[in-house]
Amino acid sequence: MRRSRWIATRAAGVLLATTALATSAPPSSGTPRGHSGAGGSELFKPPEDVEQEDASLAPGTIAVFLRDADDGPVANEMVTLGALINSIAKGDTRKHFQMTTDARGQAVFSSLEMASNIAYRVSSGYQGGSFAASPFQIPQGKAIRVVLHVYPVTRSLTSATIVSQAVIAVELRDDRLQVEEALTIFNLGRNAWQPEDVSLALPAGFTAFNAQASMSDQGVDEINSSARLHGTFSPGQHPIEFRWQVPWGGDKDVDFDVGLPPHTAIARVLMPASAQVKLLATDFPPAEVLRDAQGQAFLVTERRVRPGDAPLQSIGVGVHDLPTPGPGRLIATTIAALAVAGGLLLAFARRKGSRTGPEPDDARASLLEELALLERAHTAGAVGARTYERARRELIDALAFSLALRARS
Repeated sequence: MRRSRWIATRAAGVLLATTALATSAPPSSGTPRGHSGAGGSELFKPPEDVEQEDASLAPGTIAVFLRDADDGPVANEMVTLGALINSIAKGDTRKHFQMTTDARGQAVFSSLEMASNIAYRVSSGYQGGSFAASPFQIPQGKAIRVVLHVYPVTRSLTSATIVSQAVIAVELRDDRLQVEEALTIFNLGRNAWQPEDVSLALPAGFTAFNAQASMSDQGVDEINSSARLHGTFSPGQHPIEFRWQVPWGGDKDVDFDVGLPPHTAIARVLMPASAQVKLLATDFPPAEVLRDAQGQAFLVTERRVRPGDAPLQSIGVGVHDLPTPGPGRLIATTIAALAVAGGLLLAFARRKGSRTGPEPDDARASLLEELALLERAHTAGAVGARTYERARRELIDALAFSLALRARS
């Protein structure tokens, strides 16, 4: 349920986006070298990789053609064919086959299994990078032709042509703010880029960092209180998603800074709209209320970097006029604790009056089970720090109370 709400949030961001950066000139200020801007030379359009059936090949064959940026052959380069075999009885099994391309940039893998539970993937570590075709299967009696393009690898941002877009989605959850970042890295040049010590700052005190798994080597790692970018970004566009949390102690206003990827051209901040809460972003226009395709309302503010603007390296986000906890929450907590204690007292009274009543040992077992469930939920990030501490304290107090009842008996 929580994840589906994030998907809806991101869908709203996508709905509002006009992100055709490959067909429009990025802003000149902070723009990477190699892009001429409007009216200049065209941006590099990478050739497409191919995975398709080929009737000219023997069944069970995968013919790989390694190509460069100009579709020329790449000879004497190692190609890896990975096979993932899925079995309900035995689990997943992985196999790897390697072959060096010939003068035509070709490597042929023959006599391969053709089964619906086997997925193949072709990859190359050209110049220390990671280039891979999409996974595919070999239909019965068929063969597959794969064209995989590889590119010179640079680790210098100044020699790459990188433009980024960032969508920051914020959502209030109990005693924390959940922050989801959806980044898109556009490589508009002819070289593949491998980030070297490129980090996105995270706010002090953040918790529950989690990066979405990807089939590629692209992503972020939590290192030194920041999200460090890694992977091989070949020409084209590459999505990266991760999330983290900001603890909320019941304050009316929460402010924090979010680091951005290099050469951010478009940044968008959004959160589900409510009658009271305000969304602010430093040097951004006032947030507007917009609706997604399902009619859900969002507060949205967006900024596009224009010629002459300073590079956009971070965003100061403010979530203001949050509902502060009133006395009702304390009263509810007290009533819940008294209800637990009252239940134990009732169990003790029944035990003295009847041998068929519930035992304190049963009550303790239930409390211990609840405590274990709470620990698992907190570890998984489903329960915030303040809720966890409060609930844990109540359960431990109830356990102590049950032990006291046992001592009296």
